Amino acid sequence: MKQHNANPVSYDIHGILTVESDVALPELEPFRAPSSQRPPDIQVQLRSLDDPIGPSAVRTVTYKERLGNRGFAIRIELGPQTRILASPFLRSSPHVLYTNAVEPVLRWAFVQRGYALVHGACLVSDDRAFIITARTDTGKTTTMLKTLDAHPDYAFVSDDLTLLQEDGTVFTYPKPLTISRHTLHAVNTPLLSRTERSTLFFQSRLHSKSGRSFGLLLTQFNLPMATFNAVVQRMVPPPKYPIQRLIPHARLANTAKLSGVIVIERGEPCEFPLNHHEAVSTLLENSDDSYGFPPYDQIKEHLYLTDEGDLRDEERRIVASALEAPPTIVMRSQARTWFMQIPGFIRTTCAPVPFPEPRAAMVLDGVAD
Repeated sequence: MKQHNANPVSYDIHGILTVESDVALPELEPFRAPSSQRPPDIQVQLRSLDDPIGPSAVRTVTYKERLGNRGFAIRIELGPQTRILASPFLRSSPHVLYTNAVEPVLRWAFVQRGYALVHGACLVSDDRAFIITARTDTGKTTTMLKTLDAHPDYAFVSDDLTLLQEDGTVFTYPKPLTISRHTLHAVNTPLLSRTERSTLFFQSRLHSKSGRSFGLLLTQFNLPMATFNAVVQRMVPPPKYPIQRLIPHARLANTAKLSGVIVIERGEPCEFPLNHHEAVSTLLENSDDSYGFPPYDQIKEHLYLTDEGDLRDEERRIVASALEAPPTIVMRSQARTWFMQIPGFIRTTCAPVPFPEPRAAMVLDGVAD
């Protein structure tokens, strides 16, 4: 007998996208909303992939590993309403369901609506937003926590992903922060229990960069790594905590105008600006870097290639427009002291430069210029 959830969980992301899921998705918890009378933009259902394709589907993409419905398996039905059909096996691994299936769909659904979901933390100082971006596992989360802990006047927007509009407006996307023992030592007053602290060692080792790298290596041998990842996260959940558990005094900001972008890298200490083209390319490359685990490589072309064109071009246009005025700086450090450098950049960055209004035609001697 098919098991259908009689009480799906609804989410409303800034009024831009609505999601309805048969299982609660912790990453979207801040956006939980009452059920709507209208159909959701994205529907996540836990059912056998043998179910018939929905009537609104225009295009479909299916990803199944060796175990079929008994392992990681999804079917994405793209159309006026997008449906993600996921194997019931994923019910007890909601982090994997969200990260490996829902978030890739969200990324390109946002682009279709004029927004870019970029890989970067974001904080606000005096109503000015600053995105901090880096390659995965560089130290962005630790840097963000240290900066916020040392500067209570800053407000938290996001840690992993930030929603960016073409006019430079940023919107919070407050996924729980994935931490490690090293990250925990970055803050003074985290509200973690003794049990949470003691299990953090095992969680950190399992969900560390080396653990993920090993998993990616195994995918080259055609092993069911998404299924394996779901089993691991079911047995040992990743160490994810909302910002309030880590920095109780943290202020929250919902939206602000972008005033600067900071790229943190490991290397010999130095700082240097990036031109506009370099800044756009770096932010997009870092965003792509965060989508490395299966099945993204197998499904991405079905998500960003549409009848209207290539959504990658639209995503670049949105980011390029948003980064037209704000400066971008690269900060390199071997000792990971970016949190000491960031406040200086924020202080010296001038007030947001408004986007120029269209230039009115000048009239010289009766001839319009």
